[in-house]
Amino acid sequence: MKPAEKFTPYVRAAYLKSVSDADRALAARLCELLEAAFDVNDIAIYAGFPIVVRDMEWIAGFAMRKSGPVAYCCSPATLAELGTELKPYMSGKSCVAVKPRRGETLDDVLALIARAFKVASAHGGMISKTDAKKREKLRAASEPSVSANAAGKKASAQRAATSDVTKKLTTKRAKKLTKKVSKKPATKSATKSAMNSATKSAMGPARKSASR
Repeated sequence: MKPAEKFTPYVRAAYLKSVSDADRALAARLCELLEAAFDVNDIAIYAGFPIVVRDMEWIAGFAMRKSGPVAYCCSPATLAELGTELKPYMSGKSCVAVKPRRGETLDDVLALIARAFKVASAHGGMISKTDAKKREKLRAASEPSVSANAAGKKASAQRAATSDVTKKLTTKRAKKLTKKVSKKPATKSATKSAMNSATKSAMGPARKSASR
């Protein structure tokens, strides 16, 4: 992927002002096709032309060259699905000439490019080996923090679950104790005391008789 500072935000009106009067109408139509296939926030300007780059992969775009306008169909999925139809217009691995062949109209070519953009929007694009290595390093560097966040969330969830279980057990135990206490006679201690007193009273005369 090229240095981030070389990319600037895409604004259709601003971009079209940079295009020559002769090419502006066609450039506007190509902008419409790109915007119809991709979220406008995914589109950026690089080296003066609109391009879609996601996750360091070049996917689609177009440029108004002096030799003629070209569309960029960088997605392997696009080439796999529409390669046979695109081949007559292609130069290199991904450049598609926006130029009708004999017996065709410009609308025919634009319709094909619209389909190519649409297929590309659902897939990845091309990435160099160097950029692929950079991406892997960036992903590896971000994994520890992601794992730590996931572990923290898991621990919080476990604490919350333990707290809920504790509350439930405490409530259940309290209910059992309350129920058990309510079943016991309220005068148990008083009854025991009375029985002791009665026993003592009964034993008193017996002891006196024995002493006589």
